[in-house]
Amino acid sequence: MRILIADDDSNNRTVLQGMLTSYGDCDVVVTGKEAFEAFVLAHEEKQPYDLICLDIMMPVMDGNEALMKMREYEQQQGLTMPSQEAKIVMTTALDHPKDIIKAFYKGGCTAYLTKPITKKALVEQLKDIGVLT
Repeated sequence: MRILIADDDSNNRTVLQGMLTSYGDCDVVVTGKEAFEAFVLAHEEKQPYDLICLDIMMPVMDGNEALMKMREYEQQQGLTMPSQEAKIVMTTALDHPKDIIKAFYKGGCTAYLTKPITKKALVEQLKDIGVLT
């Protein structure tokens, strides 16, 4: 499995990478802009990410904007079925309902996890969205 972790906090990146390394190859970026660029490059190389963990609050481009751009890119590429889309899990310290609504309904994220993220919660979420069995 190919995994992209996007978070501006080095501790969060390290923790997520530690939790996910046993499930696949992890790439790590710091901004939403870098996440989107890595996402596009992976598609161009015909090796798209299976899972993207995307923090909401990041510099340059926030996670919600990166999420919307990723979904727009998938649409432009004809990837219109949910089974064709990347599984994108928003990771955030924000658990306000408006943030959750924005991520799910406006952005089209697959799942939403509130920090601090535990391995148990992450694995359960990944099983729920079909990334892990």
